[in-house]
Amino acid sequence: MIMDDIIKFKYTKGIQEVYPQNRLVSQWKFIEDEHDEATLAHFMGVVAEKNGLNSNDMIHLFPFVLRMLKSDIPWSK
Repeated sequence: MIMDDIIKFKYTKGIQEVYPQNRLVSQWKFIEDEHDEATLAHFMGVVAEKNGLNSNDMIHLFPFVLRMLKSDIPWSK
C-alpha cells in the first residue's frame, strides 16, 4: 500500500488540506500538520469497516480515541 492510497492532499488558497481515503472517513478534512491524524482515521476506518461499523459510528469513535491520546486538535472536541 502506498501513501496515495491512504491520504490525499488538496490545496485551497495555499493551505494544504489532507483527506483520508477509506470510504467511511473520506469526507473528513484535516489541515497540513495533521497528517498522522488523517492516517489514523484512514486505518481506523479500515478496521471499522471490517467489523461492520459505519460512518456514523466513526464520527463518535474517532474524537473519543483522540481524547484518549490527549490530542487537542479540533477533531478531538
